[in-house]
Amino acid sequence: MSNAMSESSRVLDEIFASRCVEHPDGHLLKLVANISRENSDALRRSVRAFRPLLAVEVGMAYGISTLSILDAICENGTGRLISIDPYIDWPTGRRVAQHQVVRAGLSFCHEHLHEPSYLGLPRIMGREAKADFVYIDGNHDYEYAFTDYFLADKLLAQGGVIAFNDSGWRSVFKVIRHVMRSGQYEEVDVGLPRVFRSKNALFALIKRIEGRSTNDRYFRKK
Repeated sequence: MSNAMSESSRVLDEIFASRCVEHPDGHLLKLVANISRENSDALRRSVRAFRPLLAVEVGMAYGISTLSILDAICENGTGRLISIDPYIDWPTGRRVAQHQVVRAGLSFCHEHLHEPSYLGLPRIMGREAKADFVYIDGNHDYEYAFTDYFLADKLLAQGGVIAFNDSGWRSVFKVIRHVMRSGQYEEVDVGLPRVFRSKNALFALIKRIEGRSTNDRYFRKK
């Protein structure tokens, strides 16, 4: 798997450096709706450390989080990833994301479910599968974010890890606060600093007071 691993790392580095992704027909598109380089690096480190046999992500966009997880799985030499994203009214996104996986040579350990997460997560559970790692970056409305967490919790094995992107969103943080108060999870330090950035200084202060860090948050199931 070493060749695939180096290729996936190369593709990620190329995307972050150029801020563009390659369309299947060869033309370049501006990178949008992606996780940050800092969160991508933390995701790769974490998957390497946790060594999941089955990882699941909710939300694929242009495939940056997908490549980050797959790169680490490939380095581990074991595991697979299932990505759930319906790509509603965005067929280009689906084609581009899957093209990045093909470019990296990692299709052999990746599966995409083209459906909403509230259907995809139960479908995976219906296979009598247990996930060791779940990355949530889907619809950020509270009802959807909480549903993703609720179903992911049922899918997640004891000792497994769940991570949230865009943790600074008030709706997502509301779910995170529930996770922290549940007593069923402990937060895991993956080397990401707490960041409370905002274009408005007052909003940044409010985020700091509330503890709504912009960076991803990781939790291990007890």
